[in-house]
Formats: sequence, structure tokens, C-alpha cells
Amino acid sequence: MDFFFWTHFVFLLFLAAHALGLQCYSCDGNSNCLDSQVCQEHQDRCRTTVMTTLTQSGISTYFLKGCDVSGKANNSISYLSKNQVVFLAEEHCESQLCNEETPNVLDVLLARGRQHRPMQCYSCGQAEGTCFNSSLAQMRCSRPGEQCVDITSFTMLEEEFSQDAQHIKGCGQLAHCQEPLGFHNQGSFYLIKCCNASLCNKETEDYKATPLPLNGLTCYSCEGNFSHGCAPNDITQVQCQGSMNQCLEASGIDGISGQSSVVKGCASSSWCDSPYTAIYKNLGAPYTRCCTGELCNNWIVNESTLKPSARSQADHNPTTSSVLLSSSLLLWVAFLLCSENS
Repeated sequence: MDFFFWTHFVFLLFLAAHALGLQCYSCDGNSNCLDSQVCQEHQDRCRTTVMTTLTQSGISTYFLKGCDVSGKANNSISYLSKNQVVFLAEEHCESQLCNEETPNVLDVLLARGRQHRPMQCYSCGQAEGTCFNSSLAQMRCSRPGEQCVDITSFTMLEEEFSQDAQHIKGCGQLAHCQEPLGFHNQGSFYLIKCCNASLCNKETEDYKATPLPLNGLTCYSCEGNFSHGCAPNDITQVQCQGSMNQCLEASGIDGISGQSSVVKGCASSSWCDSPYTAIYKNLGAPYTRCCTGELCNNWIVNESTLKPSARSQADHNPTTSSVLLSSSLLLWVAFLLCSENS
């Protein structure tokens, strides 16, 4: 009788947990989490983001934990900012309260001392306005497998909003960064570069002041849902730049509202074959399609044509399609830059 009772009791607990949905530890501040939250229906991952700053006076750590949408991989970056070293790492997991542990910067520092020939990279943060200077600072990478990284992110706004232009150089372990990854439309521009030789990330171009050359392709451009942002009257055309020579359209679940969302624009083939759209647009369960014809990203025209699949597709020509990876990078860029500017 006791065995029968406890079996059913455990089963009822399982049903109750399932009905409540995924639970994750949740915090936003200088201390690690003891609280938890029940995730929304569209959130099926737990996230841990940790930013650690190292100065002469000591180490400080900022924690950001909670629920997140699918499509994001574990990644890390470190860079110099004024008189401090900033370490940023984000990890994702899928089970109940799985985001208890946090990346430990002490492990990173100890790894630095074990390397025989550590990578050297140029480093800067846009907050101090040094990324476009010819005399860039240098830093030694901490862990084997890190690359030199160069990240540009800005919105296509008027010049008085120039603080939206962001540039970071440093050391990192970023998913799918074997080739330059780029996306742009009428509203935003992203370019991510990684390289495997010391001091290989010296490039100081300002892509907002001097855009990349046009490549002759025109694509549809929009961001939002079918009533705002990607309504028929909101969709525009954009001339593609540089290596962003494919038209992209992606649909998925907005990570905040849980509503259907769409993105259209120009992308490099490497971006199409990676999950970065999910990160930079906070798009969960993304379906991504890329194509090479003029204005060919016109398949997603209303909510009835949204693809519900959590897997992505890239159509490199009308008769060929391939399944893309649906894991992704992290939301660290927005989190990091907001922390720098606060």
C-alpha cells in the first residue's frame, strides 16, 4: 500500500510540475539567485549570464538569470574597458532549475597561466571611443580555443543617436564564427568577425560612417509583426552591402511578447547557416530562409505563411534547401552594452 501511495504521489508531483511549466532561477544584480520563476509558454530554456569585471581593487560580478527562448548557444567574450578587464559568459539549459551554477572567472584566470603560447588580440569597447583608433590596446586571451573577435552593431538612426553604434574587440568563443557573419536591413547592421592568429583583429573601419560597397542585390526589409513593422505598407527594399549577398526572411516567437515575429533583410551565407538571427532579434524557435534572387525573400507575407518549425531552412536556390542549426549565440551584446552605458 505504501509503495502504491508513494508511486502515485510522485506521479502527481510530476504532473503538477509539468502543468506549472519550466522553472528557472531568476536574478538581476550583484548576488547569485535563490529565487525562481515559472517560464511563459513560449520560453523553454533557462539562461545564465554573468559579467565579471577585474580591476586593481578587486573582482566584481553581475548576475542575470531567468527564462529564455530556444535557439541560443553557450558563448563567452572578454575585452578591455578603460582600466578593467570585462569577462562575459552566457549559458543555456533545458531542465527544471538547471541554471543554478554560474561560469567562474577564476577558472578563466587560472587557464591563462597554463597556456604555452596564449593568443594575443586587440581589444576595445565603444564606451571609451577607442575602437576606431590606430593605436589599439592589446590583451592576452585566457583559454585555449579562444579567437580574436571583432563585433559591430548599430541601428540606422539619425546621427544624434550615435551612441547606438557599438564596436567591441577582444577574445572570445563564439559559435559558428569561422567566417565573417553579417546581416543588415533598413533598421540595423551587424557584422561579427573571428580570426585565429595573434593580433589579427586590427581592422578599424567605421561601417556606419563609411558603409560597405553595394553588391548589386536588393532584398525586402522589415522587422516586427504583421500589424506593425512587417505589415504590407511597412515592408521596404534595401540594397545589400559587402558579403551580405543573400536575402533573408525569418519567422519565430518574440522572446518578450511571445507573439509571432518576422525579420527580412540582407545576410551573408555564413549568417544564413548560423543561428545569429535568434540572438540579435531575440527570436525563439526560428524558421530562417535565405535565397539569392532579387527580392526573393517574399515567401512570408502574412501570419498564415509563418513556419511553426523550430528548425531553420536556407534555400540557396529555388530547388535546393538544407536544414540549418537551431542553436545560437547569446543576448550578451545588448546586456553588455547596456551595462557599459549605465
